[in-house]
Amino acid sequence: VCSSDLFNENQLLMKSIISLTLALTFGITAMAQDRYLEEVFTSSDITIEKDVIYGINVNPLLNTSLMDPTYVATNAAQITSEKDSLQNWIATNPSLIPLAFFMPTSMDSSTVLKVGQLKMDIYMPDTASDTIMERPVVVYVHTGNFLPPLVNGSFGGSKEDSSAVEICKRFAKRGFVVIAPNYRHGWNPVALGPTGLPIRRATLMNAVYRAIHDVQYAVKSARYMTANSGNPFRMDGDNMAMLGQGSGGYVSLGYATLDKQAETELDKFVFGGNSIIQPSIVGDVNGDGGLINLYTDNGMSDDVDISVNIGGALGDISWMEAGDGPFVSFHAPYDQFAPFDTGTVIVSTTGDDIVDVNGPNTFMAKANSLGLNDAYEGEYPDDPYTARARYFYGMDMANSPIINVNDPIEIDSSGMEGLFTIVVRDGNGDIEPNGSPWDWWSKSDLDAFVAWYNATYGGNYDADDINDNSLLTNPNQSATQGNLYIDTIMGYAVPRMVKTMQIGNWQSVNVDELYMGQLDVVAFPNPASSFITFKTNNPNTEITEIELIDLSGRQVYLNNTVNSSWVEVPSNQLKAGLYVGKIKADNGMEITKKFIVQ
Repeated sequence: VCSSDLFNENQLLMKSIISLTLALTFGITAMAQDRYLEEVFTSSDITIEKDVIYGINVNPLLNTSLMDPTYVATNAAQITSEKDSLQNWIATNPSLIPLAFFMPTSMDSSTVLKVGQLKMDIYMPDTASDTIMERPVVVYVHTGNFLPPLVNGSFGGSKEDSSAVEICKRFAKRGFVVIAPNYRHGWNPVALGPTGLPIRRATLMNAVYRAIHDVQYAVKSARYMTANSGNPFRMDGDNMAMLGQGSGGYVSLGYATLDKQAETELDKFVFGGNSIIQPSIVGDVNGDGGLINLYTDNGMSDDVDISVNIGGALGDISWMEAGDGPFVSFHAPYDQFAPFDTGTVIVSTTGDDIVDVNGPNTFMAKANSLGLNDAYEGEYPDDPYTARARYFYGMDMANSPIINVNDPIEIDSSGMEGLFTIVVRDGNGDIEPNGSPWDWWSKSDLDAFVAWYNATYGGNYDADDINDNSLLTNPNQSATQGNLYIDTIMGYAVPRMVKTMQIGNWQSVNVDELYMGQLDVVAFPNPASSFITFKTNNPNTEITEIELIDLSGRQVYLNNTVNSSWVEVPSNQLKAGLYVGKIKADNGMEITKKFIVQ
């Protein structure tokens, strides 16, 4: 095939995609829209305010010795003096902080404390398109293994990740304001020898603890802006939800449950008679005090109404108590880095143990037994996303990664409301070891970033190695696949967030209200392997015709004699890729559904 033929074929594919997108968009805008539950704004209506400074605090990556309690104790006098000066500058005029405090120890050793600015991106409908003065807030916490990109073994790990930006935009299009803070990195995953485990565990748990403090302060700062600075971003400080992705899921779960200092003193957090979390050094669970913590109470609350995690796990099941939650959890049982059941977090590069934690197959059962998710029980009997989540209740998940204690893992059939289990299959129908199919990256962007980083900092990272290692646990990564899984995340989480915060049309969060006046059909499983099922959510409505179209616009399947509310279409003969199903019903209505064949 010559290059011109490939170019023409790509043009045809793009025209087909654009045509289908326009058709879908027209169909959506022609129907009544429900703010928060549906996208009521377009991309052109969304404003992104980048890198809004929300705090300044000690950055242990600039002086890694600060992760050693002995070093901190030895230098306590100088640290105390520097902390007092820094807090005074932060309160009066941060621009007065001398440059030496921002420089790594390798470049300037005149100060012990090294600091960095904490920043957040704010996504929102622009004020020309949206007249509402107070809009509910979603706090999005990114992934990254608590280390910077490349250092963490991947291209991802910041608020600029492809999936991070997409999720934030999706919420903004629904009418939310989204704050996406960065947070401090830094721990020692490769500590070896007799003290290796204590160091790995202590530095990681302190990294999570710092991240919780940072996100707490981001929430407090957002509320402070709302109450005292004219509310420039039109946020509703009384309605806040949190969503954490990957390692951000560890943060969001800890944020919602870690509320007593004694909870940091469990046996697994104690070495040599001392807890690895020392509040006199790093601050208490509220983010106050501590020799190397600069945050001070600004009088604002850090409460959020609901915690959503996409991956991640809970530091310890004992943290979850009555009054926490509610919780929504998305997790792949075959995630190799965060256990779906109870299990052990390991260093991804070495396989060394770090700490035992509890995945959603454990903590969601407790959440439901405590009544934290009572509002969701039986609330969505016809919702296709809930139906898909409940499809896995009671199933056994065999051959899970060894980080889980149990195999097979049995999903509780009665106590899992709020849990969405994600199983990814390849083109042969075999289960993939994919723990984050919503993530994707561009190899060309990775190449450029690695080249820039190596040239700037003298690194020796290899873009091909990083890409290949990342593909081991996300082998079919693509924007198309990632966006389909984000469709599911939004479809399942948003109604529960709306109901919890009691915003918009929260009293009628069900299919009959959401899809009034249109044909409602669910397509599952998505992605599909051997077959794709189309089902109407109104038993009095029957499908009369199904047509499948590939991205070139070619018809690959047609059945115009269906006359049923439930139809299974073989997909094992279709090539892997994105398809559009055009469904007609006996009431004269039509709908299109996108799905992937793997």
